Amino acid sequence: MVELLAAAVAVLSVVTAGLCWLVYGLLRQNGRILTRLEALEPPDADGPPRRQRHAFADRALSASRINRDGLQPGVVAPAFSLPTVDGQTVALSDYVGRRVLLVFSDPECAPCLELLPRLDAAARAGDVPVLVISRGDVDTNRRKLAAARATLTVALQAHWEISHLYAKFSTPIAYLVDEQGRIASEVAVGATAILSLLSVSSPDSRLATLPGQVPSSRLTH
Repeated sequence: MVELLAAAVAVLSVVTAGLCWLVYGLLRQNGRILTRLEALEPPDADGPPRRQRHAFADRALSASRINRDGLQPGVVAPAFSLPTVDGQTVALSDYVGRRVLLVFSDPECAPCLELLPRLDAAARAGDVPVLVISRGDVDTNRRKLAAARATLTVALQAHWEISHLYAKFSTPIAYLVDEQGRIASEVAVGATAILSLLSVSSPDSRLATLPGQVPSSRLTH
C-alpha cells in the first residue's frame, strides 16, 4: 500500500512538473507574440512612438551598406520611369540627346521650397530642362508647386527607390546628366550648387537671386 502511494505521488509530481513547464512555455510564447504585435502597431497619437518602430532608424548611418556618397561623373545615369503630378509619365530616356538636370526634392523640405521659384526662373532662362523628382502625394506637390508659381516638371517616387539608385538621400540635391545619359557632374548639394550647374550648362541664363544665405540641404533618410 505504501509503495503504491509513493508511486502515485511520484507520478503526480512528474505530471505537475510537466504542466508547469507547459504553462511557462505558453506564457513565454504569448509574450513574444505581444512584442511582435506591438512592433507592428502604429505609434499612439498622444504618446511617444514605440521603440520597436525605430529599431532601423536608430542604426548609425555608417553601419548601413547602402551607398550614400552619390554617383561619380562618367557613370551611366540609372534609368527610371515615373508618374508626374499632372498625370503624365516621364522617363530618363525622354531626354536622350540633350542635357537634363535631375533635382531631388521633398514637399516637406524648406530649402527645397525656397529653391523652387529660383529653379523655375533659371530653367526658363536657360536651355537645359529641369526634372524634379519629389516624394509625397500628388495634391501636396501640386500645392507646393502652385505656391512657388513654378511650372517645372515634377515626377514622384513612391518612397526612396530613385534616391537609392542615385546613391543620395538628402534634399535638395541634383545631378547633371549629359546627352549620352551619363552623369556629367559631381552631385550638387544645396540651392547654390544646384543653380550653379544650370549656370555652367547655360552660360546665358539669368539666375534669380534671393537675399541672405541659401539654406543648406537636410538629411531625410
